[in-house]
Amino acid sequence: MRYGEKSLGRAGAFSITTIALAAITLLVLSCGDGAVEPTPPPAPVATAVTVTPTAAELSALGATTRFSAQVRDQNGRVMAGASVAWSSSSASVATVDGSGVVTAAANGTATITATSGSASGSAAVTVAQSVGAVSVSPTADTLVAFGDTVRLVAEATDANRHAVVGAEFSWTSSDTAVARVDDSGLVTGVDEGTATITAMSGAASGRAAVTVAQSVGAVTITPAADTLVVADTVRLSAEATDANGHAVMGAEFSWASSDTLVAVVDSGGLVTAVAAGEAAINATSSGVTGRAAIVVAARAPTTVAVTPDTVAFTAVGQTMSLAAEVRDQIGRTMEGVTVSWSSGDRLVATVDSAGLVTFTAI
Repeated sequence: MRYGEKSLGRAGAFSITTIALAAITLLVLSCGDGAVEPTPPPAPVATAVTVTPTAAELSALGATTRFSAQVRDQNGRVMAGASVAWSSSSASVATVDGSGVVTAAANGTATITATSGSASGSAAVTVAQSVGAVSVSPTADTLVAFGDTVRLVAEATDANRHAVVGAEFSWTSSDTAVARVDDSGLVTGVDEGTATITAMSGAASGRAAVTVAQSVGAVTITPAADTLVVADTVRLSAEATDANGHAVMGAEFSWASSDTLVAVVDSGGLVTAVAAGEAAINATSSGVTGRAAIVVAARAPTTVAVTPDTVAFTAVGQTMSLAAEVRDQIGRTMEGVTVSWSSGDRLVATVDSAGLVTFTAI
């Protein structure tokens, strides 16, 4: 044995033996009933949140959609039952409740976020109303004169009956010969009849019925005034027009005289003078009356025509009968009027009361 080895002696052997026994004891203890538990794995922590669907679009105010959130831990395992808090980036556009149900509030876009612990996920929600129905007001109207107008108003609503602000409409008429409509919904009456006015926005449309039915606004009599003599006649004509001066075709008239002792009128507007005076002749249609002023003058001799108007005699004592025709102020012959005859020069010719002329000198 070398010098160094010998120097260890029994004491060195004791130390080695002691260490070995301690190691064996430790090994036995670790394998026995009092074994040491391994270190437990760390608790799951939410590290990722996935929101489904990733985007949604709502086409009506008040419409809803449900989002779901899946939470995973640091090992990528799903954390069932993990608590999730929901929020909206713009509650004025879309709100979200605690279960992920989103409700549309106004047109626009909002981000819906689900948060669990320090992890979160989001989805986009777009609210864009689409027109579900169109209503037109008034739903019916009647125009009583050609050229009369009425403005129709159209309103578009979504599927939940909320107004679609800014909706645009195209306007059409089922019969432009009866009524026309412009791009703003202004309807103009053209002719008698009924037309359907349609306002369309997108695929939705609304309708209104417009009837054009003229009513009499004025009655005009032609001539508006006349002077007659007793027994004379004149035929008056009446025309009815609507409030815009358009003739009302087929209008019927009832005729009347304000004084039948002066003038009478038949159902066709023929006026007959009865006696001197004044009378108003009225024509009425649908409660509207027009008037003509008639003056009746008594018949008076105005002119006398002698026939023949020239006579030539060749011998003293020759005779010739003259005839006199008396006419009134309108040139009509007056029967039974007494005529007095006279000669401008009795030395040349004389005339008796019957108009017999006798040549008395050459």
